[in-house]
Amino acid sequence: MTHAALRRARVTTFGLVVLAVVWTAASRAVGQVDDHPMLPPGDGRAVMIRVCSTCHAPENAAGQQLDAAGWKDLVDQMASKGAVATEAEFDEIVRYLAGAFPPGT
Repeated sequence: MTHAALRRARVTTFGLVVLAVVWTAASRAVGQVDDHPMLPPGDGRAVMIRVCSTCHAPENAAGQQLDAAGWKDLVDQMASKGAVATEAEFDEIVRYLAGAFPPGT
């Protein structure tokens, strides 16, 4: 094989590898489905889903509209019933819920 043919083969192989990587990444991105579409994006969403889904559907929160104090009371009730998180995580959940589902929405 000549030097030019070898170079073309390497370029073609490299191009195919790059194409395969891009195709795989694009396929995954397109195929990703949000398991919780009723929960808006925001800081604390993932923590809320992780902590709350151990006992109930996290979408239960979407049906409530509370102020920050109301969400704090509710999260404290869940903690007293066995929800497992750090205080910082509970605070993050309260902030998320108060922003995502405030009164009057």
